[in-house]
Amino acid sequence: MPQYFRKLEEKNLSAEVVQMKWSPKMDLVALANIQGEVVLHRLQWQRVWSLPVPAEDTSKNVTALAWRPDGKVLAVSYSSGKVLLCDVENAAILHKMELGVAVDCMEWINTDEKTSTKDQTDSCQETSQKDIFQDNSYTYLPKLAPLPKSYTTTSRGTGNDVHDIKRLQGQERLNVLVIGMSGGRVQLYAFGIAPVGQLDMKDWDNTQIPKVMKSVMLSSDLHTLWMLMEQESDDDTACNGVLISCNSTLLSSRRTEIAQLSARYGKISSLMEYLNQTVKSMSEAWEDILLEMESKLNKYAETKPTPGTVCDDFLQLLMWGKSCQELQAFLLHELTEKGLKKLGHSVENSYCNIQKLILKHLQSVGQMLLFHLTELKGMSLWYDKYGVLGLSPVSVQDAIISLGSFMLKANELLQVIDSSLTSFKAFFRWLYVIMMRLANESVPSAISKMNQKNVNFVADFLTENFTDNPEKEGKTSGFTLERVGQYLKKEDLQLVNDISNNDWYSFVQSTPIMKESPLLYPHQPTKSLIQLHEQLQTAMNTALNRPSTIIGQHLQCNKSFKLYNSLKKEETKTSRPVSRYCVDSNQMYIVMLSQVPSDCLYIIRQSQDKSSSDIEFLKLCVGTLAESSLNTSTTSAAICNQHHIVDVSCYDDTTLSLLLQEINSNQEALSVLCQLNLGALIDAEQFVKMSSEDANNMLQKDVVSIDAGVYITQSRRLENMKAGRFAVSGSRKVSCVVFSNFRRVRIFDMETEEDNEEESCDASALETTREIEEEENKENISG
Repeated sequence: MPQYFRKLEEKNLSAEVVQMKWSPKMDLVALANIQGEVVLHRLQWQRVWSLPVPAEDTSKNVTALAWRPDGKVLAVSYSSGKVLLCDVENAAILHKMELGVAVDCMEWINTDEKTSTKDQTDSCQETSQKDIFQDNSYTYLPKLAPLPKSYTTTSRGTGNDVHDIKRLQGQERLNVLVIGMSGGRVQLYAFGIAPVGQLDMKDWDNTQIPKVMKSVMLSSDLHTLWMLMEQESDDDTACNGVLISCNSTLLSSRRTEIAQLSARYGKISSLMEYLNQTVKSMSEAWEDILLEMESKLNKYAETKPTPGTVCDDFLQLLMWGKSCQELQAFLLHELTEKGLKKLGHSVENSYCNIQKLILKHLQSVGQMLLFHLTELKGMSLWYDKYGVLGLSPVSVQDAIISLGSFMLKANELLQVIDSSLTSFKAFFRWLYVIMMRLANESVPSAISKMNQKNVNFVADFLTENFTDNPEKEGKTSGFTLERVGQYLKKEDLQLVNDISNNDWYSFVQSTPIMKESPLLYPHQPTKSLIQLHEQLQTAMNTALNRPSTIIGQHLQCNKSFKLYNSLKKEETKTSRPVSRYCVDSNQMYIVMLSQVPSDCLYIIRQSQDKSSSDIEFLKLCVGTLAESSLNTSTTSAAICNQHHIVDVSCYDDTTLSLLLQEINSNQEALSVLCQLNLGALIDAEQFVKMSSEDANNMLQKDVVSIDAGVYITQSRRLENMKAGRFAVSGSRKVSCVVFSNFRRVRIFDMETEEDNEEESCDASALETTREIEEEENKENISG
C-alpha cells in the first residue's frame, strides 16, 4: 500500500532549539536549546529528563549531539571544549572530557565487521559474538561494594552498578566517537572514552589561519577520515571550503587489537572513577574537630602562668590525680564535659568511616586495578599486536609502581588510624573521668577503673603528642593530636611515620638486590595519600593515552579539495555541510548544501583507494518542481514555481530526506517534507569526475543539473507551517520538524500506510500557531 507522512504531535518549546538528534535504537529525541539545556523527549513528547548547563561552565552554547550506536549514551559538546557522556536512563554524567578548544561537530560511528580483512575475519567474528567488556577478574577477585549513598558525587548519581560506571558493558562491536574542533583538530575515542587517535591540521599545513571544522566523517572500516573545514583566506576577505581526506592503515588493520585495548582502557577508567570517588569520600569523612582542640590547647599554653609545659600538667594529673587551678578551669570551662563527649564521638566516627572506606573499597579497587594493569603489561610485551599501537611496557610498569606506592600509603594510613583510635579512646576515657570528679559528679564504676596498660597508653599519648618539637616544620607548637588529616591534604606530611624499627624495611635497605627489585613497590614516607593519588592519575594517563599519539602519527593527509570560495561570513550566508552518506567501504558519499537556503544540493563521491586522486560530484536541482513530482494530496494549493532547500539529512542507506521551502504564485511561503531515492540516483551514474588539480571551487563550476523531482518518492506539504530545520531517523521511521521560530515542533510518522483519511487542522490550533509566530517576530524585531 502507498505510504504517507502522518502527524503525531505538535508542541511548543520553552526556548529556541539549536541541535536535534534521534536515538538510533529508541523512540527518543534529544534537543539542545539556546540556553544550553539538553532535553530528552519520547515520541509522544513526554519529557524523560533535562540536563542543565554544567555549573562550572560559563558557556551556554551546545555545539553538537551524538548518540552511541546502541542508543544507551548521549554525547553533548559545548563551545567551551567540554564533552559530556550522559546515561540515557537518568542523564547521569558517565564521563567528562576537557578538550581545551571549542567543539564544532561530532559523529559517533559503528564499525562494519563485513569490511574486515581475511586475516581478521575469524577474530572479528569471535569478538562480535560476545560482550567486548566481559570481565573475568571476578573469577579471582571479590566484586566491588557499592559506595555509601551519602558519598554520591553528583545529585543525579550513577546508581549502584559500580561494576559498570561508564555503561560500557553489552557492546559487541567497536564504535568510535569522532570530535572535530576549532583550529583543525580532530580526536578519536573508541567507545567514546578511550583515545585512539588525534590529528592537528596545524602540523600538516604549517599555517595559523583560523579554521572551523564543519563536518568530520570516518569510514566504517576506520581506514579513511574526512574533514570538511572552512578557513579564512590570506587577505581575510573570503572563506574557503576545503575537503581533506586522511588514511590510517594502522587504525584499520588493527581494529580487533584496538577494541581489546580500548576495553581494558574502559575497565581501568571505570575502576579509577570508583577509586576517585572513594578518595573523595575519605576526604569528606574526615573532620577537623581535633584541630579545634589543638587551638584551645595552644591558647591555654600561651596564657598558662605556672612554669613547665602543658604535658607536665597532664602527666602530673595522671600520676597524682592533682592539677593546678588553671588546668582545672581549662578542663571545666574550655573543653567541658559535653564538648569532650562530642569530640570523642566525632573522632571515632570520622576515623572509623575512613577505615571502612579503605578496607571495604580502596583495597578492593586497588587489587582489581593491579589485575587489569598486569594484563595490560602482558599485552604491551606483545609488540607485533599491541606494542605497535603505542602501548609501552615501561609506561604501564610506571603505573603499576604508582599504584603500589599508593596502596602502601593507604595501609600506612590504616596503621595510623588504628594506633590513634586506641590512644584516643584511652585518653578521652581517662580525661572524662577526671572532669567528672572535678565537677563533683559520681563516676560509674564501669569507666573509673584503669589498669596499668591504659595508664601506659595515656602516658605514651601525652609524651608523643604534647611535647614541643621545634624541628617539626610548619608546627607552631608541640600539639599533634591530628595525624590522619595530613594524609588527605595536597601537601607533604608534617609528621612522618617512623618505620626505621620495622624489620622488613631494615632488611630491604640492607640488601641491594632487594632494594633495586622492580617487584617491590617504593615507599615514599613524606608524601600524602592525595599526592600519591595524583601521581597515580598522571601515570595512568601517560600509559593509556600514548596509543592515541602513536596512531595519530600514522594518520596521513593525502588528498585536499577546495570546494568553494565565498565572501566572509559577515557579508553572506555561510556554506555548511548538513549530512554525510557512506554506501560501502570503497566509496564515501557526502551530501551538502552550498548555502542555506539553496535551490540545489551537491553529492560528492570520493574513492577511499589511496592511489585514486579523482573526485566525483553531481548537482541536484530542486528549484522548479512540477506538482506531479511532489505527489502530494493537497489539490487546493497553487502550482508551485520555486523551491529552496532548508535542510537535508540521510534517512537511511538509500533515502535522502529534504525539507523544502515553497513559494507559490500567491507568494505564500509553504514548507514541504519529501523523500528522495538516493540509491537510484547513485545507480544512475551521472557523476562528474574531476582531478585534484581541476577541482578548485568545483561546487561553483557550471555543470549540468539533475532534476530532483525524478527521484522524489514521497512528499507532503506542511499545512500552516513555515519550517526551519528537521531531524529524521530511518531506523525509528520518524521525523521532528521545527518551525522557523525554532520554538515549536511537529513529529511525523514517516512510513504510515495510507487509509484515505484526510487530516484536518483545528482552527484554534492554527490561530495559536500564527499568534506564536507573530509574537516571536515582534520579539526578534524589538531585539
